Amino acid sequence: MRALYKAEEYLVRAERGAVILLIFAMVALSFMQVLLRLLLHSGIVWLDPLLRHMVLWAGLLGAALAARYSHHFALEAFVHLAPKGLRRPLEIFASVFTVAASALLFYAAWKFIRDEFAAGSVAFYIDRLAVKGGWVEIIIPAAFAMIGLHTLIGIFRPKDHLEGPF
Repeated sequence: MRALYKAEEYLVRAERGAVILLIFAMVALSFMQVLLRLLLHSGIVWLDPLLRHMVLWAGLLGAALAARYSHHFALEAFVHLAPKGLRRPLEIFASVFTVAASALLFYAAWKFIRDEFAAGSVAFYIDRLAVKGGWVEIIIPAAFAMIGLHTLIGIFRPKDHLEGPF
């Protein structure tokens, strides 16, 4: 189990780094777009759709991080309000429910991405480069897989390993 916890910690570090990088990039690119519009009365056409997809990525990676630290779902409120004797069984039930829901959502998202690639949909163009919709939306099934994985590992994780993300 230690090796699994260690591997998960590397995944969490990558998720954290990606979220931080995405947020800094979104702020910088948004600021640049505002300046271009104010000063040059122009902007970069493809930047707004890129920023929207970056928000999607940051949000879903943040949801995966929240799942790692058991701060993700409203079911947790019921667990904390329950009597002490029922907390652990309710925690396990909530986790199993979350893993099952994540698996179903992963499957649906995977079919969606498969259809996006099959249809050849384009999310946006950068000059003549067509950025395929499937590539910018691939985070959807990936995030559900990470949420399910973090939650599944969390069932077996000792309580002393639930320190905060930062």
